[in-house]
Amino acid sequence: MINIPPFGIVYFQQRQKIMIFAARILEMILNTTTYRAFFRTATALLALACACANPVAPTGGPKDETPPEVTKSMPANQSVNFAGDRIILTFSEFVSLKDINNQLVVSPPMTEAPEFSMRGKNLTIKFNEPLRENSTYNFFFGDAIVDLTEANPLTGFSFAFSTGPVLDSLSIKGRLINAFNLQPVKDAFVMLYDSIYDSVPYKQRPYYLAKTNKNGEFALNSLRDSQYLLFALTDINSNYLFDMPTEDIAFLDTLVRPVYHNSRPVATSASDSVAKVLTDTDVTTATDSAAQPDSSAKALPDSIAVMQVHDHHDHEGHDHEHSPAENATINPVAISPGLPSYTLFHFREVDTTQRLLKGSVIRKNVISLAFRQPVRSLTLTTIEPVLSENWNITAWNKTRDTITLWLPEPGTDSLMLAVADAGMTPDTLDLALTPSVKTVSRSKETTPRTPVLSFKNNLKAGKLRPDRELILTFPDPVSTASIGKLKFFADTNLVEPDVAFSDSLQMLFTFRNKIKEGVNYRIEIPDSTFFNLFGHTNDSIALKFSALTLEETGMIKINVATGLPHPIIVQLTDEKEVVLEQRFILGPSVLEFNYLPAKKYRLKAIIDVNGNGKWDTGNFLRKVQPEKVTYFPKEMELRSNWTMEEEWNIE
Repeated sequence: MINIPPFGIVYFQQRQKIMIFAARILEMILNTTTYRAFFRTATALLALACACANPVAPTGGPKDETPPEVTKSMPANQSVNFAGDRIILTFSEFVSLKDINNQLVVSPPMTEAPEFSMRGKNLTIKFNEPLRENSTYNFFFGDAIVDLTEANPLTGFSFAFSTGPVLDSLSIKGRLINAFNLQPVKDAFVMLYDSIYDSVPYKQRPYYLAKTNKNGEFALNSLRDSQYLLFALTDINSNYLFDMPTEDIAFLDTLVRPVYHNSRPVATSASDSVAKVLTDTDVTTATDSAAQPDSSAKALPDSIAVMQVHDHHDHEGHDHEHSPAENATINPVAISPGLPSYTLFHFREVDTTQRLLKGSVIRKNVISLAFRQPVRSLTLTTIEPVLSENWNITAWNKTRDTITLWLPEPGTDSLMLAVADAGMTPDTLDLALTPSVKTVSRSKETTPRTPVLSFKNNLKAGKLRPDRELILTFPDPVSTASIGKLKFFADTNLVEPDVAFSDSLQMLFTFRNKIKEGVNYRIEIPDSTFFNLFGHTNDSIALKFSALTLEETGMIKINVATGLPHPIIVQLTDEKEVVLEQRFILGPSVLEFNYLPAKKYRLKAIIDVNGNGKWDTGNFLRKVQPEKVTYFPKEMELRSNWTMEEEWNIE
């Protein structure tokens, strides 16, 4: 006898009814009288259906915005004495995995990534390596688990178990921020090392790790009681080691010890909403000291003993699935304010390996050499052709990591050049001294134009600050200047121009005449007034300008109070952190920023510990933190003809 399942019986019954109905219809058609009656009835019903039809697209109902839930798991979340090679999670709906390789964080980290497989509503995670004995494992999925229909994420889902009889229960929280601009750093690893020696991040994978969220916040849970080195890493090559010079890091000066507290992340139903990630306020001042434990934090034993509940087994040895009541999830970053919080400052170490990054010809007979580090002892040797001793004119940028070379009379179209610096392997360049030009059709061919000597000025919309001088900036050194050709007018009055080059290469030509408000100025520069070292000269030009007035600008006055013994660099920036003005102070000072356009401004201070006039990064092996940065706590919106005065205590 064939054993037909219940759903099969229903199917066969429905099919039998359909066949009987079809037979009756056929019988009606064969009977002419009945056929006519049937046709009239069917036509009337069809017309009525068409008349009643409303041609509106069907609605699909409200959009599904509910994330999936974990309804069962094997083993139960927060189980102990786990000895299997996989875990199985069952969800309330069909799910998929999104960016699982980047979202999933396993602590302690695994050498071999686990395998994931979906079957129905079950997610199986199979381990490809033996688990450590007597260790608590925590799987943080981030936003990797999403439902199949609308991709709603199960945010912050975490699954933990122990391979021993106890489940470690201590926690550490904190925040990772950029050391230079104090912005949060997301998707960086925060690591704990139980083996503590100077080079451990270079040689050993961490024992625990977490990943920062979009606010830079992190939490490490299920920790055992011990002292740890706290270290953060932007792991470019995904090997959990600090082994690349372009990887950004952060570290704490002292060892940390996790604590247990009375509002530890507790087991909650998987359907509960995830608590808000931490509660720290926005960081406006960077400090390098660790937060001290709150009085509510309790230094209890490192682990909570968990009573092992033995599962019932059927005779075939299969585990029964845990009920939803047994299953629980942990919100990995819902930690009470009583837990001490650590602030880490993210930075990139200076790569001390000197290297020539780029050598190029920026225009005919002008070479640019860019180095990774400031040049200490540059050596340039011409190979082909061999040029005379004074074959170039040299200029450096402010940081001495870029050099410009002018070749007044190379006598060749190409140059092979050997470049070397202290601690650098010599590099050889083969340069075409005339850059390639875009070809044009024969119909558009014209006589080559003689290059014109151009220059820039520091006027903005035809305005100049009364406390500034007008400066003409040339791209190449000027060899000849016929100053007598210049004409300087104040309104209609001809004034004797007070001019001079303010640099040794004669590239900065300065008008030192005092500029006054309410006066219109005009400078006439005839052609052939300036010649550069290549013999190029200028076209005639006239500059018209006037002085900015107090009525159309504003002023910011800052009374700085500080007891710091170090110099302080105070920067006035715009909303995008472009530095507009910079002042150096030592001790309490009054700073005035005059003739400012009406817009929003920010103030930034760098504690210049080594007094070199710039911000310096940190170094892990030397245990040097990056120089401290702080911001004035509010943005300043300046209006025309306004003076804003503020008090700023820099600590």
